[in-house]
Amino acid sequence: ICAGVERLIADKGLDPAKVVLWCDWQSIYQDDKAEKLKGVMSLIKYATLSHYMLVPTEEAELGELASRYPEEIPQYGGRGWCRCEYFIFSLWAEMLGREAELYAILVDGGLHRYPKVSVYGEEYMPSGGALSNPNDKAAVQGLEDAMIAAYGKGTIEKACKAGGRVDLTAKMLRASHVPALVEAVEAYKVEGLYLTNNQFGVDGAKALAEWLAANTTLAVLR
Repeated sequence: ICAGVERLIADKGLDPAKVVLWCDWQSIYQDDKAEKLKGVMSLIKYATLSHYMLVPTEEAELGELASRYPEEIPQYGGRGWCRCEYFIFSLWAEMLGREAELYAILVDGGLHRYPKVSVYGEEYMPSGGALSNPNDKAAVQGLEDAMIAAYGKGTIEKACKAGGRVDLTAKMLRASHVPALVEAVEAYKVEGLYLTNNQFGVDGAKALAEWLAANTTLAVLR
């Protein structure tokens, strides 16, 4: 961890005297619901306040999948709560208009960056991760849903503002995002829309079909 932090400071030209570390070391308190909620909320707070996120590993090098997808990081990416950490951190960075500064620390202190987190299936979401306490499923799902709701709406608005052809591939858009999508496409006269690998489901597809029947500006939809 120390080697990774030192490498980050050197690579980014940071002032060591101004670097503050928060280390998620112990598990969230499990036996008291009120204390557990405080722990969950602190995870969100620290994740959104942080400029960098470092995931220590015991790997000399990462395999092909682990080098591309943080959910494949050994001993880390398969866990539900771990996925929540980088999920919230990365989506929040994108909502602020910046690339995520998410890194895996290799055993020699080297850093491997994941500048963009894309989720291509629900099994790779935080709620699809392993949980030592199955009762945490609802809490993880709640965090996931709240983050996706805010992220989707902001992403749609930002992407559609330029008009023309808009790529919203793999943005975890759901049926609940269709009204915001329709409004943005109409307002900014979007001509092409790319929506593959999202999560609209049957209800979302039906809502999109009803809107398309009356839309006059969209020439391309994929």
